[in-house]
Amino acid sequence: MTKVLVIGGPTAIGKSDFAVECALRFNGEIINGDSQQVYRELSIGNAKISVADQRGVKHHLLDIVPYSENYDVVRFQRECRAAIADIASRGKLPIVCGGTGHYLKAALYDYDFPEERLHVDDPVDRTNDELHAQLMALDPRSAETIHPNNRKRVLRALAMAQSGTPKSERLEAQQGHPIVDLKVIVLDTERAVLAQRIALRINKMMEGGLEAEVRTYFSTPEAQSYHSFLGIGYKEFKDYLNGNASLEDVKQALLVHTRQYARRQLTWFRHQFEALWIDPFEDQAFETAYAAIAAWLKEDV
Repeated sequence: MTKVLVIGGPTAIGKSDFAVECALRFNGEIINGDSQQVYRELSIGNAKISVADQRGVKHHLLDIVPYSENYDVVRFQRECRAAIADIASRGKLPIVCGGTGHYLKAALYDYDFPEERLHVDDPVDRTNDELHAQLMALDPRSAETIHPNNRKRVLRALAMAQSGTPKSERLEAQQGHPIVDLKVIVLDTERAVLAQRIALRINKMMEGGLEAEVRTYFSTPEAQSYHSFLGIGYKEFKDYLNGNASLEDVKQALLVHTRQYARRQLTWFRHQFEALWIDPFEDQAFETAYAAIAAWLKEDV
């Protein structure tokens, strides 16, 4: 089974630098695991690692799509798995680094998204209740978990049921097991320290030209509808761009949203992965991590 190192944790904790050091020490290449850093034009608001800080380590799934293009978990799953296979085939260690938890889980575990590959017609002459009743007849277990008014989900579940394998049976077949040999390391620290690092990052972003970056790419209503604008670091500018907020309002919103996001990230990692947790600001923390990685690499799968 292919070995994959995963480096997770909250925003602003130092994941990227740690991943680069791991790649240099263990002959690895890095796969971006952040849903927003796939966009080429957007660097400041996403706190994207600079070319200099990459230190010559090859990064995959970074700067791969224009900011006007939607990028989703289904595509990430496919492209991340392909990158893992490519890196491993060349005798290198795949290192997935990022904080978008559901992207990581989708790529590294036995999850499938068959509904995304189905062609779904919407019979506009049928009501939500009628469609839900049909689903109840074909796949009652799925119908019980989907509200009748969620027409899109009802239609997809119907399409799966009509294709031969109901959604409920497909989900049962997915055991939630990793498809690779994982070593997960999560960086975490005291809340006050993390809050300070978040504040420093936001100050650096604002001083580094974030407002100009936002104005360049998101001044029009059309651009503000792009998926890339929904990420923290950009969506907070919407009222400002429309003349309804100040830059100080934007900065405060960035602080609040980033702190909230960091808490959600930590909660997610605690519940979704078995991991080695380290505080990157404690003495010997990284040495402990490097030793654990080295021992894991020597294990037979």
